[in-house]
Amino acid sequence: MRFGILYNKSNMNIGDDIQAYATARFLPRVDCFIDRETIDSFRSEDGEPVAVIMNAWYMWHKWNWPPSKYIYPLMTGFHYADHQLANQWFGSPLKFEFLDGVGARWLNAYGPVGCRDLFTLRHLQERGINAYFSGCITLTLPQMPETEDKGQYVCVVDVFKKGRDKLHSLLDGKIEVREISHLRERDETLSWEARQTMVKELLTVYQNARCVVTRRLHCALPCLAMGVPVLLVRGDEDDTRFEPYYDWLHYAPLDDFAEGKFDYDFLDPPPNKTDYLPYREALIKAAGEFAEQAEGETRSADELNRLDCTEEELIRWRHDVMKRSLDLWLEDDHLKHERETETQKAHKAELRERDKQIKQLKKERDAAKRKEERTRAKMLQFQSEALPKAVVRRILKRYWND
Repeated sequence: MRFGILYNKSNMNIGDDIQAYATARFLPRVDCFIDRETIDSFRSEDGEPVAVIMNAWYMWHKWNWPPSKYIYPLMTGFHYADHQLANQWFGSPLKFEFLDGVGARWLNAYGPVGCRDLFTLRHLQERGINAYFSGCITLTLPQMPETEDKGQYVCVVDVFKKGRDKLHSLLDGKIEVREISHLRERDETLSWEARQTMVKELLTVYQNARCVVTRRLHCALPCLAMGVPVLLVRGDEDDTRFEPYYDWLHYAPLDDFAEGKFDYDFLDPPPNKTDYLPYREALIKAAGEFAEQAEGETRSADELNRLDCTEEELIRWRHDVMKRSLDLWLEDDHLKHERETETQKAHKAELRERDKQIKQLKKERDAAKRKEERTRAKMLQFQSEALPKAVVRRILKRYWND
């Protein structure tokens, strides 16, 4: 049995690598690196099964499901999103489709599925998938080494500007405030060694902060695990990943935070809540036992494969899911084209109305000009009839003044 970790080589968010690092800690070694977006086509070099802790966010390319038979999974920390991807250019319009049919059968074959959040748990159960709430593998992270500047700074991580401004105004001159982001340059060539080094360095910074203020899930949960005081500050955003973590963390809505409506002392922060501890222990136990069992496993990938499905049936199912995705994309493009066409029509109608108004104004101007010319002609006629020049001048002066 080999051992592997899931990662997303093109992701800009270091949170993915924090999860991968957390899973790698339980494995006796890391033999394989498996891109989360292509787990259906993965094959180990020698055809051996590869033990993988499957804690992850699933997934941009939902048609690349279920995982290859060469992946021997521990299904824990599973999260999926069904709603926001169509609004992002690199996402797909698929929602539940990969959780039906063969996709659902795979999950049940390797279940029960440990879910990272209550949103995922509810929706898996609604679709007849055996699931439970496990929490996230990042809750198992250990404490990092202490540094000389321990407790001398506060970290603010990807909090929106008005929240950052509020924190700076409160702490200016009292303690250093370090602004940190989990986003980085997209680099598919970055090695796992380099990624792991970046994760360790970042976690060490968090470990030695007086406290951490963040909107990031994979900043807040590692801080819980490491015992670092942490305050979650989030605005009106997607909340599906944060159940039940809002209850586990000290939390302030962004608007309240910016207006000072919160109770949190950054210089003497309160201890974290302890709701997560039973889940941390359960995750450590499950991951440890999985790695130990896999270490002694000698069966082949075919022998370990639990999915009762022929290769032809699997290919047909994936074909249908991909076809559904393409149909949805085409439908979405058609709707976008219709909206753009309607917008263009409305714009053209507006231009026509504007041209009509301009023509009317020109017509009125020309009529006024003709009236002026007729009036001038009458004045000249009065003059030609030998009116006294003084009278003509007075008439013209009055005319022009009016």
